[in-house]
Amino acid sequence: MTTVPTDVRIRRPQQHEALMLELQEEAGFTTFRDIMLLAAAIGYHRSRRVRFTETAGDPIRYETLTGPTFSEALINMIAANVIGDDPEIMDNVRIQERVEIFEEYMNGGLEYIQEQVNVRIQTAALVLIDLVSEALNDSSGATAASVDELLGGVSW
Repeated sequence: MTTVPTDVRIRRPQQHEALMLELQEEAGFTTFRDIMLLAAAIGYHRSRRVRFTETAGDPIRYETLTGPTFSEALINMIAANVIGDDPEIMDNVRIQERVEIFEEYMNGGLEYIQEQVNVRIQTAALVLIDLVSEALNDSSGATAASVDELLGGVSW
């Protein structure tokens, strides 16, 4: 069994530092970690994967990012969906690759949020409220299943 590499860190894109500060101050996010997680989910949902080279501040430790129990699952699910034909992406030795995928979707999500701020001429907090409302109202989610569908294939 392999061990998790020590000192894995997650970078923040410099070009979106002002947006992240606005989200922290005006949208009620207490940590950059929470902004990064939401931005990655938005980036993945909108198929926005954008590389970046210039970073802001000190990168945060992987353990800090994955403090909430769902966080590591989000990082792993994004990587597993992007690299769907390679189950070894989940191996501990490839954690840095998963982190890079996460960072790129986070950057894409921040880019999308900033575009929406610019187009809608609203604060980032209002844009996020609209994005969350849109996601909750999306009718392409789960549909009701009949009892026959649920029991199909069950043999007693």
